[in-house]
Amino acid sequence: MIGMGEVGRRLAGALERAGVDVVRVTRAAGWEQTLSADAGARIVCVGETQLAAVVERLRSVPPESLVFVQNGWIRPDLAAVAGHTRGLVWFTSKGEFFRSLRPSLFAGPLAVDMAAVLSAGGIAAEALDDAAFRAAEAEKMGFNCVVGLPLAVHGITLAEYVTRHPAEARAVFDEAAAVTARALGVAADPGWWADFLLAAEPLGWVKSGAPKALAYRNGAVVALARRLGLDAPINLRLLAAVAAG
Repeated sequence: MIGMGEVGRRLAGALERAGVDVVRVTRAAGWEQTLSADAGARIVCVGETQLAAVVERLRSVPPESLVFVQNGWIRPDLAAVAGHTRGLVWFTSKGEFFRSLRPSLFAGPLAVDMAAVLSAGGIAAEALDDAAFRAAEAEKMGFNCVVGLPLAVHGITLAEYVTRHPAEARAVFDEAAAVTARALGVAADPGWWADFLLAAEPLGWVKSGAPKALAYRNGAVVALARRLGLDAPINLRLLAAVAAG
């Protein structure tokens, strides 16, 4: 388990409850085992901004043994490791607080195994085929672009944001989902917004400080939109507000 932040420690705990031996890997420890030919799956849970460096460090590892569990637009960073497994986590973990919002999703050669052992360890998970995962990835980009940057710009909680600024919240979500869906060759589903509101309801207390990894979230949406000849004006305006601040 490479990266022992909130996601890594929760996944490690679930795997261990399912009877899986886990080696916890940090910046300074565990790399000898990770790069060993005897190692099994390597589950990468580092933040998006650290991902490129970790991918470079894993160059000697067979791609089919790699599982990447990041929610942002990381496909460019994974271009050199074709044949890996991807995961999208649908839980929130902060200290002692843990809430599963939906089953976490996996696609790739280890997807079935990941879904089975995590579910056995208490974290609901499902395996998807590539097309279904692409759609899920677009939907999750919409989620991530709302639960982050806009809260920091307005200085309010998620519940306050969707109540006070419903049109803006919907626009941020729809822009992100539509642009990412186009980039992934799938269709955005109009029902995703209603699903977002249901998933976000337990997280109404969430409040963002300094926005993080914007190049992989709202910034990625704006860059993709420009490349594809689309518009993402609300995401662009919010990014500009951060830059001006």
